[in-house]
Amino acid sequence: MDGIGKHNKQQIDCEFNDQSFDLRIIGFNGKNWRLKFPQLNGLIDPAACKLKVKSNSITIELKKAKSKHWDDIKVSKKADKEKSSIAGKKGEEKDPSTALMDMMKNLYDNGDDQMKKTIAESWSKT
Repeated sequence: MDGIGKHNKQQIDCEFNDQSFDLRIIGFNGKNWRLKFPQLNGLIDPAACKLKVKSNSITIELKKAKSKHWDDIKVSKKADKEKSSIAGKKGEEKDPSTALMDMMKNLYDNGDDQMKKTIAESWSKT
C-alpha cells in the first residue's frame, strides 16, 4: 500500500476482539479498504494486539491468549466440521462410535452409487 504512512492516522482503525479483528481504512487513494477475520483459529488477547502503520505497509500483530499451535490464522472448514461432528449438544463429546456412525452415514448419504454399494457390502459381511 504505497504511501499509506502519509494517510490520516485517524482514518485507519483496527478493532480486536477475543477471536477476531477488523481493519478499516477510510478514503485511502479514493477508496475504503477493509480486512476482516470474523473467526480466528483461537483466542487472542485484544489488549496486547497492535496495529503498526509504516510508510508503505500496515502490520497487524496478534497476541495469542494461550500458547497453542495454529495451523492457519483462520479456522479451516475441515476443523469446523470435525468439531461439530464430535461435539454433542452443549459442548459434550459424543461416544467415538457415534461419531464414526455419523461419518459413515454422511458418506452413504452424500456418496455415489458405488460408495453406497461398497458400504452396504461391508455392513453385510460383518
